[in-house]
Amino acid sequence: MSWILDEEVLAVLAAILVVSITFVVAYTISYGRVVEPFSELGILGSKGRIGDYPREVLAGQPFLLNVYVGNHEGRATFYKILVKHVYDPRISPPIPVDPILEVRTILQHNSSRIIPVWITLYEPAARSRLIFEMWVYNESINAFSYNGRWGQLWINVSSIPFIEPPRRIEGGILSRYIEDRLVEGYRSIRRAEESGGDISDMVRLINEAISLAETGREDEADRIIDMILSMEPEISRIGLERRWINTVYTAIAFASAASIIGLSIYLKDRVWLWWVKLHRDWRLAYIGGDSKLEGLDRVIVDRVRKSNGCIVGDIVSSLNMRYKPTMIAKAIHKLSLDGYIRLLDPNPPRNLLRFALSRYNLGSIIASTLILVCILCVYISNLSQAIAILRIMLGSIFVLFIPGYSLIEALYPRREDLSPLERLALSIGLSLAIVPLVGLVLNYTPWGIRLDPTIIALSIISITLLSVSSYRKFRILELRYTGSNDNLGKSRKA
Repeated sequence: MSWILDEEVLAVLAAILVVSITFVVAYTISYGRVVEPFSELGILGSKGRIGDYPREVLAGQPFLLNVYVGNHEGRATFYKILVKHVYDPRISPPIPVDPILEVRTILQHNSSRIIPVWITLYEPAARSRLIFEMWVYNESINAFSYNGRWGQLWINVSSIPFIEPPRRIEGGILSRYIEDRLVEGYRSIRRAEESGGDISDMVRLINEAISLAETGREDEADRIIDMILSMEPEISRIGLERRWINTVYTAIAFASAASIIGLSIYLKDRVWLWWVKLHRDWRLAYIGGDSKLEGLDRVIVDRVRKSNGCIVGDIVSSLNMRYKPTMIAKAIHKLSLDGYIRLLDPNPPRNLLRFALSRYNLGSIIASTLILVCILCVYISNLSQAIAILRIMLGSIFVLFIPGYSLIEALYPRREDLSPLERLALSIGLSLAIVPLVGLVLNYTPWGIRLDPTIIALSIISITLLSVSSYRKFRILELRYTGSNDNLGKSRKA
């Protein structure tokens, strides 16, 4: 990964770092806020997909639909979907008729649910309308209010000859008592949520209570609501403690951002002193093509050409009086990248395993580590706000850089194949091409475009490509040192 030390690459990375820090700070300030809250309502066919809707049904015969509800309100929300059967095509919701079915669910922010519903229509009609209205519990008025979301299906209801339609049975209509109890449970959830508690278990339980109540098992639903009310104090207490911890993490995030900027400025020259220490015993071999070099570059190349096989530490020591060590190190590194001289390790790795764990394979090691840490952060990001922020940072690298970087390293393992800036640009550009292709392929598999399949697919692709690049780099290193040692031996004999 020595190409990252190129000045143009460092300038681009510095710009990306500033933008990233700005984003992290903005995210930290606005964490948990929703600028434009909204809810989603959709009508799906019997297989849970858009389409495949029934156009004609038999009176008295139930048919299956699915209702999709999505919550992006910034808080837990109590939804009631009223299903109404009307015949007038001119009226628009909310329609002042009694519903034939009520569907309830409580959802956390940024969650959704597909609810199967069996509907039975009893009155024959041509081109009637099946209306789905979304109502939301309004805490300010202590009642459900229509929120403007609705959908409809045009449907024909045919009668069955010689069979008297059965008596109409209301579906999902609850008693006043259990309705109030569900609202009481929902209010308990909202209080725990406002305290910062994890309400996922409470939401799961209250939806279970809704299902029991809608099937007539109100006593069991009542007991579950009592359980939810008893959970509130402990969940609220843990939430308040976590909120204080998140405040500390927010302060740490600001301090970390400032530290990264300060550290970058401090390490700008310091990194080159470390580079000299790491390469002090490395030999320099002259390659050629230096006719247009001037200044320090010309001095270094002339010294390497006159004494082929000189040591990096000797050149830095001999030029230390005229030039700064950082300038000498930058010049040697740039000359090696441009192909005028070659850096030769006195003790290179002799097998693939040693190479894979050495500094030569540092890029693959760092990329693989980032993949593993990113996956870990994805699945534990709910533990704290700091991990959630780290997940965003590492997830951006995982999606926008690592897939393309792995492919470029596998295709062009030689350092001189591409300029440093080209490697950076192609790594980002190819990542933007690979990730949608992976999503397209996953869309036609049984797993679909979901979190787990996407992470697994991108991880396998990236690690496989990094392994290929490591092998190719090792083979190139073997050939390079074999050829260099032969040429050095011939020059010494001469």
